Amino acid sequence: MHKILRNDNIRGAIWMLGFIINITIMAISIKELSVKYSSFEIQNFRNIFGIIIILSIYLFKNNAQIRTYQIKTNLIRNIFHFIGQSAWTWGLTVLPLAVVFSIEFTMPIWAAIISLIIFKEKITLNKIFFLIIGLLGTWIILMPDSKYLGLYNIVVLCSAITYAIAHNFTKKLTNTDSILSILFFMSIIQLPFSLIGSLIVGNLHYDIIKEVPLIIMLTITSLLAHYCLSSALKISEASIVLPIDYIRLPLILLIGWYFYGEVITSNTLIGSLLIIIGVIVFLNKDYNKK
Repeated sequence: MHKILRNDNIRGAIWMLGFIINITIMAISIKELSVKYSSFEIQNFRNIFGIIIILSIYLFKNNAQIRTYQIKTNLIRNIFHFIGQSAWTWGLTVLPLAVVFSIEFTMPIWAAIISLIIFKEKITLNKIFFLIIGLLGTWIILMPDSKYLGLYNIVVLCSAITYAIAHNFTKKLTNTDSILSILFFMSIIQLPFSLIGSLIVGNLHYDIIKEVPLIIMLTITSLLAHYCLSSALKISEASIVLPIDYIRLPLILLIGWYFYGEVITSNTLIGSLLIIIGVIVFLNKDYNKK
């Protein structure tokens, strides 16, 4: 057990599991809030409550630091992340959970390519093989839903690409900035963008009392998801830990079926099984190399 926990990539995988749990709860919260609020308003709630929670941690926790040594990187990272978050959040309001997540899971492909070009990370045959398997499984799942192939899918695909860019800049930030600082500047930088978006679409609601528990859950799981992801990227390569996110797909398929009546097809089951096998084989080979 101690040998396993000393492996940075295994520890990164554990952090990614925490990310998967929290991002799934976050997605459900967004789905529920979208009945009343626009995607920009939902981001307003997350950013405002996020700032309050982070400042509370800063005030009551000893040695907590909120500072950045990479202002430019923070700005670039959050511009791309805001675009991805907006497209992803909007996609959850108009598409089934499984469809959104299936398209989103092309993200590790873009992340691996970007990490190779920008950050010079190693791309092994094992990584390439896994990414191909993951993409194949995603495509098998998406095949029955050809009616969704259109503008909505393109928007969500754009979120996958911009998320990939943002995740790689997140890894760069973890070299100098604390995770608390990354989360704080994420909320501070993105809040003006989400407010402007709300004004443009003409949706600003103030009667949120009934939804406060759900908004708090959204904010906490959002912060924890980003904390887990940042921790994973800090100790392991992006092209290794990000593909583990594929496990989230079969999980969200079950949730979509149980809570929202989304149909699980044979293609969905086959594609999810292929993804799970790919994750197990990928992690096993990587661990044996260590």
